[in-house]
Amino acid sequence: MEKYIKYIRKNLLYISLIILFILLFSYIFSSCFRFILYFLNIDPNFLVVFITAITLIFSAIENKKERKYNFNLNLKNSVEEKSAIVIGKLFVMMNDSQNYLHTIKDIKNAIEKNKKFVDMNNVLSLDHLKKDRELVGAYIIIYFSQYIQNDWNLMVDKINKIGTNCSIVKTNYDENYNLINTKNFQNDVLSKIDDYIYESETLNNEICNLTEKMNSVLLDIVVKNNNNLKEKYIN
Repeated sequence: MEKYIKYIRKNLLYISLIILFILLFSYIFSSCFRFILYFLNIDPNFLVVFITAITLIFSAIENKKERKYNFNLNLKNSVEEKSAIVIGKLFVMMNDSQNYLHTIKDIKNAIEKNKKFVDMNNVLSLDHLKKDRELVGAYIIIYFSQYIQNDWNLMVDKINKIGTNCSIVKTNYDENYNLINTKNFQNDVLSKIDDYIYESETLNNEICNLTEKMNSVLLDIVVKNNNNLKEKYIN
């Protein structure tokens, strides 16, 4: 029964039009139908106007539903677009974190092997790290504040920290390259490079975990929005 009610609601406008055409043809071609109307003292014009009015009402209802659907569809698409931008930035930051860690390890390896470390990736350039960060931060505050803002703030702090570690180590290495491995050479930073590596490994693991956590939350939001739209307007 519920299935039929749902079908009628979904196709109410078409059913009304069919009824209207049936009444029209019945009035034109059926003398019995005209006699019944005459016997009941029902003006045929009133009947047509009544059915037409009902049809117009249903049409207005359908138009309102369509506008509401289009609004929700545009909102869903907007959230998906914002989610994709945020997710992309999260993975860029995770990749930067890994590059910072690998750079510190490569510097240690160069010191141990008495080789020159060459930064081919220009790892300390902040252009790619800063790119779209304000935009992504704004999206998170406006659209996803209750879901991932705290984790986002944690991630920003940790990426800044691991970037600082890499910068300190690389700067000390570049400034003292000619003195490294010479007799009586001392450098507070380079002598503690293992500590920087240990701390940076911890930070990098935490950044990876935060990335996966926020990515999962954002994908869940996208999936739920899609399912809600389908359930409400399509199914």
